[in-house]
Amino acid sequence: MDFKLCLVALLLALAVAVEASQLHDAGWGIARYSHDSSLVDVSVGDVIGVDNEMMLDSESSRRTLRGRGRYISYGALKKNGIPCRRRGGSYYNCGGPRRQVNPYRRGCTYITRCARQA
Repeated sequence: MDFKLCLVALLLALAVAVEASQLHDAGWGIARYSHDSSLVDVSVGDVIGVDNEMMLDSESSRRTLRGRGRYISYGALKKNGIPCRRRGGSYYNCGGPRRQVNPYRRGCTYITRCARQA
């Protein structure tokens, strides 16, 4: 009788362990997707499910997975860098014909305390 009771307890513990380890199985899926070049732009939610996605540690863990070799250059991160010399010029067409696109006009806000309108 003791043997049957121990066997039932062992099977119950095994079932709990299998249920708890389903989130860890998702790691293998992410690694598989990251090595396949056609599936590089897959989101974390697509791989592990939306419910498990919200259990991840941080916001950066929930963002889109990207392939290797893509990075932001140091030039793009330079402080006070101006992409186009002319104010209001398009960032995407700095070398070509200059057209005014989205000139900087911000209204008075609580943060700026209307310092720009003085």
